[in-house]
Amino acid sequence: MASETGESIRPRGPYIPWDDLPVERETVAGVATVLPVIVLYVLIAVFPIAFAFWASLHDIHTLNPEWEWVGLENYREVMNIATFWGSLWRGIVYMVGSTLIQLVVGLWMALVLNRITRGQKLLTAVVFTAYLIPTIIVSLVALRVFDPPGGVFQMMGAEWFDLWASQTAPLGSRDWAMRLLILIGSWKFAVFVTIFTLAQLRAIPDRFYEAAKICGANRWQMFRDITLPRLMGIVLVVVLLRSIFMFNKFDIIWQLTQGGPGNATTTLPVLAYKTVYTGQEYGLANAIAVVMFLFLLASAIVYFKLFNPSEEVETTT
Repeated sequence: MASETGESIRPRGPYIPWDDLPVERETVAGVATVLPVIVLYVLIAVFPIAFAFWASLHDIHTLNPEWEWVGLENYREVMNIATFWGSLWRGIVYMVGSTLIQLVVGLWMALVLNRITRGQKLLTAVVFTAYLIPTIIVSLVALRVFDPPGGVFQMMGAEWFDLWASQTAPLGSRDWAMRLLILIGSWKFAVFVTIFTLAQLRAIPDRFYEAAKICGANRWQMFRDITLPRLMGIVLVVVLLRSIFMFNKFDIIWQLTQGGPGNATTTLPVLAYKTVYTGQEYGLANAIAVVMFLFLLASAIVYFKLFNPSEEVETTT
């Protein structure tokens, strides 16, 4: 729509007298930009942590809505739970074992995919599909292939490699349950490392390798002096993320072993779940969760002090 003079007519917003306000326009715009982020962070991070800490200071029965103040008594009880330290140790074993395997396999897949010249996009899509498979499907397949009557992997382990007896269910074995959990979890989540690493590999300019070839460098020297230094930053970030994810992992452990046999695969998330739904102690379970958070927080601070992944990322970009 146009006026008689040919000038366009635009609807005008409400007039704001910026010159008369005690704050500048840029300040208001900055606050309006940051405020939603702060509100979102409070809702998804600060509020749940504060709620868990407040609940951990109370004696709460799952079926009783009344909260009884007990102070730090739940934390003293957590330290005296017979299975607490064992669960913490098994969580560390699961976290370290899974992260190391995922790192090696993920890096290997990324390096291979980066060098393929034909069908690269198709193979990359096939590999990345593994990350989209729901965990419950991975668990159902694993339960089937390790089942004594007809399980392919169970048969191969028993008859080809003599790892267990023919009627033994490996996921129900104290010797094999944790090892298989680490392998099964690594199979699914190694692709996470591949995704990050492959993106970083493709960001390295080809002229670096061309210059190295002119100087007579072989493949190992190019990997050592060009590829590896530019992957260190992203590798340190991925190791931190995967370690946190695997320490908090609950679903695949519960679906495959429910923390058993006995407590052979009970980690802290499983212990907290059992405390709520078996022991009916909601406050105590929240104390376990807070201890988990403090453990991860302390570990992350030490990790940043030792390796400083943010600085590595900045220097390689």
